[in-house]
Amino acid sequence: MKEFLIRTLSALGLIALVVGITLLPDAGFFIIASIFLSLAAWEMGGLIAGRNGFRFLALVNFLILMFSLKFHIFLYGFLVVIILTGLYSLFTTGKEDVEGFFRDVSSALIPPFILAPTLFHIYLIWSKDKYQLYLIIFIISIADTAAYLFGTKFGKHKIFPVASPKKSWEGFVAALIFGAVAAISGILRGFSCSHMLIVGFITSLFAQLSDPFESLFKRAAGVKDSSNLIPGHGGVLDRIDSYIYAAPVFYYLFLLIGK
Repeated sequence: MKEFLIRTLSALGLIALVVGITLLPDAGFFIIASIFLSLAAWEMGGLIAGRNGFRFLALVNFLILMFSLKFHIFLYGFLVVIILTGLYSLFTTGKEDVEGFFRDVSSALIPPFILAPTLFHIYLIWSKDKYQLYLIIFIISIADTAAYLFGTKFGKHKIFPVASPKKSWEGFVAALIFGAVAAISGILRGFSCSHMLIVGFITSLFAQLSDPFESLFKRAAGVKDSSNLIPGHGGVLDRIDSYIYAAPVFYYLFLLIGK
């Protein structure tokens, strides 16, 4: 009961935080969202288990890439990240650290290059239509809930046994169906029902693929959650993992249907 209460209060706090951020002006939304999401890069860097300095560098590199995307200078941001990581490596790597060099550099580079370009699309979705950001959150929330409930009740055939031992084909199919149905709420904003079914189905599909991809990092690190930053829910990375693939797919689907 205590754990359920903690999870519920944390969830309500997260909802309030997300809604509050979406009500900010452009600069405020981008800055606060970038700082909050940079914690996911910090957590992923920790899962890769490089030295602490490289883990912090993952956070810095993430912010550099996010702002370079915002101001349409991604190539310059890319070069800054590569040079910064290289210089930091040269000045901080001693003989005793050489054996873990690949792990250190991976901690600094993999998280920002996985998370920044994809999570930047959350900002693009919001800047185009705040309602669409609420819609993708609703779709993924319903899809994840359906996957959990149906997987727990009927799941017998494992889909990603190494990455996510509890995920099943039964839960996966339920997520696609309920995600598509949830997207029908888009008709309230003038979107066609057929378009929304397609958007919901495809978004749910990529959300269900994003989750186990992130889980592989946790399995490799031998941990259940990316961190304990959010009581009862793990870390920031655990909360946004479904959006790694889903956010850009959702954004470009709406571009295709001309919305």
